[in-house]
Amino acid sequence: MVANPIDSATPWVVSSLPYIKKSSISQVEYTKLYRSINIAEFWIDKIPASHKKILDISQIKKFNQLSYGDRGLVIDAKDFNSSYPSEWLIAKLDKLKKFLVKRAFYQEDGKPLPRYYLKKLDENCYRENIPIDHISTRYALTTEYTLQRVMPTSSTLLKKSSQHYFDRNQNAALDIGTPLAVLHMSRDKRWYFVLSPTSYGWVEAKSIAISTRREMLQISKSKNFIVATSSKNALYVDNRYYDFVRMGVRLPLLDIVGDVVKIAIPTKDNDGILKFKIATMDRSDVSVGYLPYSPSVIVKQAFKLLNAPYGWGGMFGEQDCSKFIQEIYATVGITLPRNSKEQISIEPSIEFSGSTIKRSEALDRYAKPAITLLHLKGHIALYLGKYRGEHYMIHTVWGAIKGKNPLAKTVVTTVSFKNYLDKMDKAIDIR
Repeated sequence: MVANPIDSATPWVVSSLPYIKKSSISQVEYTKLYRSINIAEFWIDKIPASHKKILDISQIKKFNQLSYGDRGLVIDAKDFNSSYPSEWLIAKLDKLKKFLVKRAFYQEDGKPLPRYYLKKLDENCYRENIPIDHISTRYALTTEYTLQRVMPTSSTLLKKSSQHYFDRNQNAALDIGTPLAVLHMSRDKRWYFVLSPTSYGWVEAKSIAISTRREMLQISKSKNFIVATSSKNALYVDNRYYDFVRMGVRLPLLDIVGDVVKIAIPTKDNDGILKFKIATMDRSDVSVGYLPYSPSVIVKQAFKLLNAPYGWGGMFGEQDCSKFIQEIYATVGITLPRNSKEQISIEPSIEFSGSTIKRSEALDRYAKPAITLLHLKGHIALYLGKYRGEHYMIHTVWGAIKGKNPLAKTVVTTVSFKNYLDKMDKAIDIR
């Protein structure tokens, strides 16, 4: 007897097949039987003037100031302060500690977290070594993909013993070449507290190289640069695989030779001294300079991540809902904050309320394909358009029912997926 694919452990891989019978286990039904919704060109064809620029380079710079500026949602590396008040750093450490105390109750093996554990982590923060008045900034670059942690430990900390993929100690993941302001070192000297353009937290000392401000900016602000445009983009050194970077990563361009580009990446010698290394990437994986910001480009970039696995806080070299959005727009030069709550607060938003019908009517009036972001508490998605009477979006989602059978990837769904429309609170346009 042939097994029913709908009853398999991975029901999402067969979404284009008809239901033969319903599983006895609750599962998310997230698409209709319209196979073309899973290709970018289907949606691009429905957008008037899909290749027309939404914003030009100068307008994008102006838009980015909404995230930079007074709101401080994003910090341009060139604007890292030469020093920071000690009170500022202490407040950040307190905020991260408070965050984790409310969420870390179990170890990776599911056993309860010992009462003393978080106290030990806080002691490793080495607060007594923070200068009285201010901290002089040191600068650095990540020399490999590295996890930025809430507290200085690589240990997985869980809110629920069964939530193995949701490490509450995970803050962000930083690709190679990320510029950093280094403000503090842990007691055990294995961790640095750093500020990146979109996040702050602890990174392992072995994963970064201390640099001068000039050296940091050579990598992060080079006038000649490439942007990674595939979902994962391989780096080669001496014709051997070295690492990969995710979509939207910017690196200095040295030369174009046939079907490869030569780029500079940061590394360090055995003494920990920053060195620059020449690497190559496939020309097909990059854009020289930013891509043009048009609906067609945004949709194509989004669909390059279709079916990419979910990675909480960017773990496993993947992306969560907000990192998905951040990566797409980074390819056109738009810098968005790291978290969905901050992403939706960049500009004045449209607020949703009332019945499902009223909310759908609001989408009819205001939502623009490839421009509008849809938000509900803890989640964000890119609006794609309307088809056969239903509004669609693409998003990276966990999507489990009662903790079982998660989608755990980037998918195209209607806004009624898991009653999301009724939960939506805001929408903004990236323009």
